[in-house]
Amino acid sequence: MRAPINLQLAGTDNFRSLKGLPAHDGRRIAGHTLLRSDQLHMLGAEGWETLRTLGVKTVCDLRSEGERQRTPNNLPVELEQLALEVTGDMRADKTVSSLLVESPDLAGAEAMMFEVYRRLPGMLAPHLPKLFGLFETGNVPVLVHCAAGKDRTGFAVAVILHALGVARDVIVADYQLSARRMVDASDVRRELMSTLVSNMIGKPCPDEAVDVIMDARPEYLQTAYDCVDKHYGSMDAYIETCVGLDASGLKSLRDRYLTAD
Repeated sequence: MRAPINLQLAGTDNFRSLKGLPAHDGRRIAGHTLLRSDQLHMLGAEGWETLRTLGVKTVCDLRSEGERQRTPNNLPVELEQLALEVTGDMRADKTVSSLLVESPDLAGAEAMMFEVYRRLPGMLAPHLPKLFGLFETGNVPVLVHCAAGKDRTGFAVAVILHALGVARDVIVADYQLSARRMVDASDVRRELMSTLVSNMIGKPCPDEAVDVIMDARPEYLQTAYDCVDKHYGSMDAYIETCVGLDASGLKSLRDRYLTAD
C-alpha cells in the first residue's frame, strides 16, 4: 500500500484521498476520484476551497435524516449532495445502541460495534445503484462521508475499492487509518463523541467503551465481509446482485478510473 496522501481538510478529523491506491493489475486509482471523511458541518471557507481545488463534484452523505438535520453540510451551490440513508449505525438505530444501554462497558461497546458491521451490508445494499451511478455518469470526484467517517463510510468505501480491483489487505490497511485518525482526533471531537454516546444511552459511558466505539479494528470490517459471504457468496456476487456489475462491468469501471502512471 502506498503511503497515505497528506491532505488536510480544516474542520475534519478523518479525511483522506484514495488517490494512488494499487489495484490487482498494477494500475492505481487515478487522481482524487474517491475521497472519504467524517462529517462536514464544521467546514469553513478554507475547507470548501480545499474540496474545490481537489475537483470534488459530489458529496455522498450516508447519515440518517435526523443526523443531517442536526448537523447539516450546508454545501456550496456548485456541489451536488447525494443523501443515502444508511441506518445501521448506533446514531441512527436505537436497536443497535440498546446493546450498549444494556451493558454500558467495554463488552457492551464491542457487542454493539460487531452488530453495526453485521448490519451494514444489508443497509447499504439498496443504495449501491445510486452510489455506483456516480461513477457511471462521471459525477466524480466523490467524497463519501458519515459522522465519524469509519463505519458506514468504511464499508461503503471498501465495496467501491473492491469494485476497482483493490486487494483486500490494502482495503483493510486504509480502513485502519481511521483508527489512527480517531486516536489523534481533537479534544473537542473526542468530548463530543463521549457526550453523544452518554446522552444516547442515558448514562455516563466509560472512556474505554468510547475508545472501542471510535476504533477501526480489522475484525469489525471482517464481520461485514463475513456477512456478505454468508448472504451473497462473495463481494463480487454482492456487487453484481445489488448493482448489476458483472465481470465485464467491473473491467469497464477499472479501465475508466485506474491508471498505469
